[in-house]
Amino acid sequence: MEEDKMDTIPETIHKVLEQYFLLLEMKLPNFLEAYYLYGSTSLGEFYDGFSDIDFIALVKRKVTATDMRILKEIHRDMQRRFPKAILDGMYVMKDDLESLNNGEASCPRFNDGKFQGFRTFDQNSIDAYQLKKYGIAMKGPGAEYFTYAVNWDILMNNMRDNLNTYWQNWVNDCKKFWSIKYIGLFTSLGMIEWGVLGVSRLYYTFREKDITSKIRAGEYALKIVPQRWHKIIYESMRLRKGNKKSYYKSIFERRKDALGYIEFMTQESNSLFDDKKPLLKRG
Repeated sequence: MEEDKMDTIPETIHKVLEQYFLLLEMKLPNFLEAYYLYGSTSLGEFYDGFSDIDFIALVKRKVTATDMRILKEIHRDMQRRFPKAILDGMYVMKDDLESLNNGEASCPRFNDGKFQGFRTFDQNSIDAYQLKKYGIAMKGPGAEYFTYAVNWDILMNNMRDNLNTYWQNWVNDCKKFWSIKYIGLFTSLGMIEWGVLGVSRLYYTFREKDITSKIRAGEYALKIVPQRWHKIIYESMRLRKGNKKSYYKSIFERRKDALGYIEFMTQESNSLFDDKKPLLKRG
């Protein structure tokens, strides 16, 4: 089964990780216990130049100051060598996986070639869930190695909080006249697909109790939401795939549709937790 998963990994990722493992073994020998890919890679929706390489590196010891200095060097070097391939992940001990997240934040996270601070490994996060269910072992034992269990009640509450804090603030910032996000929603193609497909993924998880890729979340939404929103969903999917031809002639119309769709899906997602409100029906 693990071999079948390995066959789905793009050659780009194999090339990046080959160099990464060489550097790690040369500069930090006997440090790595196992290495797992998850996210768009394990969901079969990795787009070269658009998707991050999401990982969890299981390490044999607590990361020291010397280890941190070397890890920073390795990630800087990898970003220079492969500027379009972004390694995004954490270095975690087995005890971190099995704890209930009551201890100190001890897992260093790297993204875009830079150290992003220490985190805890949250067993009740969507990342932990997809790592356990869909993770691909590049080194070490398969996903059955993980013994933690995800509490879906906690996970769903956390995701609903995220919907009504992060995403609501994101929309509010986009509405602030001449703010960076206000302008960005006209000019940044990444912001369009980030917002539209981001809330679509949340809705999918709320409804199906599972995780899916951004593209599949868009396809799922097309079967459910009114025709009014199909154009912005198709636009976001084509941006995610890197296709050139836009569905829109007006960036003003696209911005309006993006904000409208995000607000619509926020309301529909919240309605899933309230029996008094009507829910979208399957098409």
